[in-house]
Amino acid sequence: MCVKQQHRDSQQRSRPQAALTEPRSNGRWQGRQALTVTALPCSADNVLVLQLSGDIDLCTVERLREYLDGHLSGAYRGMVLDCAEVSFLAACGIGLLVEIVDRARLAQVQIRLVAQSRAVLRALQVTGVNELVPRADTVDEAVALCTI
Repeated sequence: MCVKQQHRDSQQRSRPQAALTEPRSNGRWQGRQALTVTALPCSADNVLVLQLSGDIDLCTVERLREYLDGHLSGAYRGMVLDCAEVSFLAACGIGLLVEIVDRARLAQVQIRLVAQSRAVLRALQVTGVNELVPRADTVDEAVALCTI
C-alpha cells in the first residue's frame, strides 16, 4: 500500500492521505482511479471525517476495509465517510459499507455517509442499501448527526 503524507505550509493543518491501490508488475495502477482517503479536520470531539476520492472497487476494497477497521476500535464515537468525490462504487464497496455499519453498531460508533453523486446514490438505491446506511447531504449535517 502506498501511503502519502501531505504537508502544507505551517499555517494549515496537514492532512494524512492514504492511496489504497497496489501497482501492477508493469508499474501502472490497477483500476481506473486510485482511491485516496484523507482525514479532514473536524470541530466536533471524537468524530472522524474521512474524505474518499476515486474508485471503490475490487482493487481498493480490501485496503479500505483494513483502513476503516483500524478506526473503529474505540477512539471515536462517530465516523463520517464523505463520498462526494467517489467516482465509482462497485458491489464489493456496497458490501463493505454494510459490513462497516454493522461493525460500527457493535463498537457503538455512529457512521454517516455523505453522498450526492449519481454513481454512489444509484448504486445504493438499486441494491436497497440506501435504507440501511445512514446518510446525510453534507459533512456538517453528518457531523451534527454523530453528536446527537
